[in-house]
Amino acid sequence: MKEWKDRAEVSFVTDISRFDYLKQQIQEVAEKFSFNHQQLAKIFDLPMNELDSLLNNKGSINITTEQLDKIERKIAMLCAGFEGLDARERAALLLNDLIKDYMFSTASIAKMIHVEEKDLIDFRQAISIDKNVELKICVNSIMLHFVLHD
Repeated sequence: MKEWKDRAEVSFVTDISRFDYLKQQIQEVAEKFSFNHQQLAKIFDLPMNELDSLLNNKGSINITTEQLDKIERKIAMLCAGFEGLDARERAALLLNDLIKDYMFSTASIAKMIHVEEKDLIDFRQAISIDKNVELKICVNSIMLHFVLHD
């Protein structure tokens, strides 16, 4: 039986190297959000010397393909990923992931995030609920997802 890959790759042809492209993108992120080198190193999980090598074309660059992929994803999310993203919809997607991935019931998730099950069900069905409860569901669902996927 044919195995499926869990990721897709997109290729494009350009006259600059991947490192030059990343350098341009990192510089744009730095300018757009007024990030300094220390912040960029932390965001992209790179040692300062690697970031400096990348940005200033100095020495050898010892960044793995996996690190480059992570940097590209972070750049994409920082530059465009949050614009059209409704927080309530994102929290609902995370809740659906928790239910699917961990086979949790809405009752068990409601207990974990300290809300009534009815409120959680209404939230998932996009039925209007108290804004404070909605906020609690969003924040606690995101935190629960983060804790379980860390």
